Amino acid sequence: MKLIIIIVLLSLFSNNVFSQSGWIQQTSGITSKINAVYFENSQTGWSVGDSGKIIKTINGGNNWYLINSGTFKNLNSLSFNSSNNAFIVGDSGIVLNTTNGGNNWNYSNFPNHNYFFNAVVFVNDSIGYIGEHRMIFFSISKVFKTSNGGDSWDSLSSEASFVKAIYFINPVIGWIIQGYNAVGVQHISKTIDGGLNWTIQFSNSSLNTVFFYNILNGWTSGYGSGFNVYKSTNGGSNWIPCLFCGLNPVHSFFFTDSVKGWGASEDGIIHTTNAGTNWIVQNSSHPLVTYNSIYFNDSLTGWVVGDSGIILKTTTGGVLTNFTNTSTEIPDKYFLSQNYPNPFNPSTNLEFGISKLGFVSLKVYNVLGSEIKTLVNENKPAGNYEVEFDGSHLSSGIYFYSLLIDGNAIDTKRMILFK
Repeated sequence: MKLIIIIVLLSLFSNNVFSQSGWIQQTSGITSKINAVYFENSQTGWSVGDSGKIIKTINGGNNWYLINSGTFKNLNSLSFNSSNNAFIVGDSGIVLNTTNGGNNWNYSNFPNHNYFFNAVVFVNDSIGYIGEHRMIFFSISKVFKTSNGGDSWDSLSSEASFVKAIYFINPVIGWIIQGYNAVGVQHISKTIDGGLNWTIQFSNSSLNTVFFYNILNGWTSGYGSGFNVYKSTNGGSNWIPCLFCGLNPVHSFFFTDSVKGWGASEDGIIHTTNAGTNWIVQNSSHPLVTYNSIYFNDSLTGWVVGDSGIILKTTTGGVLTNFTNTSTEIPDKYFLSQNYPNPFNPSTNLEFGISKLGFVSLKVYNVLGSEIKTLVNENKPAGNYEVEFDGSHLSSGIYFYSLLIDGNAIDTKRMILFK
């Protein structure tokens, strides 16, 4: 009996830790390092990692299932060029391809060799790039390019020992992080002709990632020079260090617009609302875990993956909502209470109770049935809860809010915003 109580308490503690950060831990089903994550839409996504692991979800990450990759080599990067066609690259020359939406993966028609691949990116249905990492001193690695959706690949010289990361904003303009095994320096190089020529723009002792929102605004991160995060506002010609960020290096950036972005770093998930001039840590609940890749579908819904099979999800942009557990008592059934005050201006409180662990959705709709706001969208243990709804950005009128548990509708109630 004591063991059961301890397990329940630990479960509640773990859930509260992530809820209070705005990021909720999902169950990946694996314990190996996850290196990359991608979502086609709010429901369907994939992650790849060490030991040949490929996992897929079709319900927003509530459940992940393992897909046979046919290899035990580490898988480092993935990119989709259509809803059905995608590529994964990894160690020892691994290049995998799917043509049925990631349900099956096969070895791609790629020149055979044993070098490592760190990055793959497609910019449209036809054009894609792969970066090579040769583990040999003074050797020259390649950037490989396809112009026919991966049916064939041409090699482009990078003039470096390894290519660590690739990012293209369109078919001809892109950036790579490249370096030399025998020399402790790494560069960001840019091409404006589809990879035929590269120009070094920035050098540092170590660089991890590069991301551009458009042809002008980009961000990079790494060790060295006393700064860990840099941004450019002129296409990479100049890079400005982020002062007093207090951050460990970032392994992956994602921006949903020119000012709002997130980073997967070595000390948590970081967030900016001013184009990277300042960053705040949103989540550091796993201090020994490095987060390796981050992806957002929109400004609210995103996923981050990391070491030890860690996957976290947010439906609030990583921001903690005013969402509290109001009682330790466990209700004997599900319920949704009438909001108070009602009518309200501009905010009101919504209360609900769940009798057992379940996936809770609490959403607000207008009179036309269009979703206005998702207040809760996560697994919650049994208990009584209260969440605040702010209608300051809405016009006066009648609105509805609905409670769903594990996809089943529990109740819907009406509320009135009166300004």
